[in-house]
Amino acid sequence: MRYYLLNVFFGRVVAAVLTDFACVSLAAAASVCWNLPGLAPGEVLGIAALAGGVAVGCFLYAGAYGLRVLGDARRSTRSVLVGGLLALGVGLTERALGSPEPHTLAVLAGSGAGSLPFVLLARLAFRRLARLPRFNQRVLLIGTSDLAVAIAESVRSSPNLGVELVGFLSDDFLDEGRSIAGFPVLGKIHEVEKVIDSLRVGVVVVASKDRRDYFPAEELLHAKLQGCRVESGISFYERISGRIYLRDLRSSYLIFSTGFDYRRPLSALAKRAFDAALSGAALLVAGPLIALCALAVVLDSRGPAFFRQLRVGQDGKPFRVWKLRSMVDRAEAITGPTLASEDDPRITRVGRVLRKTRLDELPQLWNVLRGEMSLVGPRPERPEFIDELSAELPYFRLRSTLKPGVTGWAQVRYGYVNDVRGFEEKLALDLYYMKYRSLVMDLLILLKTAKTVLLAHGT
Repeated sequence: MRYYLLNVFFGRVVAAVLTDFACVSLAAAASVCWNLPGLAPGEVLGIAALAGGVAVGCFLYAGAYGLRVLGDARRSTRSVLVGGLLALGVGLTERALGSPEPHTLAVLAGSGAGSLPFVLLARLAFRRLARLPRFNQRVLLIGTSDLAVAIAESVRSSPNLGVELVGFLSDDFLDEGRSIAGFPVLGKIHEVEKVIDSLRVGVVVVASKDRRDYFPAEELLHAKLQGCRVESGISFYERISGRIYLRDLRSSYLIFSTGFDYRRPLSALAKRAFDAALSGAALLVAGPLIALCALAVVLDSRGPAFFRQLRVGQDGKPFRVWKLRSMVDRAEAITGPTLASEDDPRITRVGRVLRKTRLDELPQLWNVLRGEMSLVGPRPERPEFIDELSAELPYFRLRSTLKPGVTGWAQVRYGYVNDVRGFEEKLALDLYYMKYRSLVMDLLILLKTAKTVLLAHGT
């Protein structure tokens, strides 16, 4: 259950990727054999694999593999068509740049025409299979607390997570017959056994307001012994939303909960070795790109290409972070330290592109190599904002028990923020990362970051 979101991602998204690759590769192989019958089998397989890889890359660029897109017929079809057009454009570009084979256009046409119907049919089958009971957990919520409502809203906004919420049971007579967050109140708490049997519920989530009143302990124990899983609302919310529930969060939860055990020597050593090796290699590869971006910054506006800014590091120790300048020189000379807004006039033309692609963060790889930062972790905040945010958000300082990261779970899930509400959302995500972090999770975050850079989806 710890890696539920990762399991969903690798189970459903990877299945879609492999299906698309197979459909396009088989169609390309058939088209090559038809138009170029003299090619050796190895050459045919090579062309087919290349076609499948290009198609998957174009579908990825078109956003075809988002969980919400996969569950929506219109968005899924549109993303596949856009990705197909991009793949065709790549093929035509390759032909224009020097492919001597006169049948290249026929091969492209055959590959596209042969694979597109099967890719669309696979998407349809995916949506139908995703709705089958065996691929979904039928969930019943006990209680109508704020936590229960947050769970319902998270389920409603996150399709293809394999969760089907059947409704609520409430101990408040005012709730009977109501609909909360789009889901019905099915009855009172003492009717839990009857509802489980009649609606074939597989998971009961307890999120009641106060357990000191009537609590169906015997009924829930009987349901558990019959094979129904009983889960606390807090843990269920975490695994479907990828964040900690902050409202009414108590220190006892952080003390007694599993996780938050990142000070183990071997784990810390492995993470440091991973950071040093990957950041060193990335600096070598990205060096020319950083130089080009620096040149663009200097040509676009007056001032230095790089700037250093004081940030709060692990255990509250200050350090200076390196970044490519994305704002006018001396942007805070008049205003003083202030958060950037989405349409901040201080951001330069080149700076807007750099922030959109996250390329302005690349020099932070040097901070990682020096050991001041990690590749993945909470975003390093400025000391001017720490006290203010800590006063508004309890547990905000807990973030500094980890090394700050160039990227992180909160960054890829939420992006830049400029108000307390946004920082609250990111704190919930950061605490989730602190509880569940692992090498697998770090790799997923780095993959999502690479996608953000390639697709310019930053905010």
